Amino acid sequence: MKQRMNQITSYVERTESLMNNLLKRKRENIQKSMIRPLYQEALKSLFLVVVLLVDTLIPLEIYKNLPDIINIILTLVTLGIFLYVEIRIYNQLWGKNGRWSLEKYKKTQEKNKEDTNSL
Repeated sequence: MKQRMNQITSYVERTESLMNNLLKRKRENIQKSMIRPLYQEALKSLFLVVVLLVDTLIPLEIYKNLPDIINIILTLVTLGIFLYVEIRIYNQLWGKNGRWSLEKYKKTQEKNKEDTNSL
């Protein structure tokens, strides 16, 4: 009975720590999304939706319409090309050194704070 209580307590503690980590990540994601302008967050979400649709539908159509072994190979090649191009586009726009990266907005916010503090 005592061992069972220890297992339950351990399970509750692990679940509680997992929930705390998830809530912390969610809070951080919300804070990060508030740094960037809203239209950029909307474009990022739209980009991800389009990427998921393209990566799902086009390779499936290729797989469905071509003969046996060729369709599998061509589907995988097409998917690989799409993923490569999509990752490159994402990194150029929202990556660490991208046009709309979070680091750039954090730097501009820090400059604005310094400017307001110096006044």
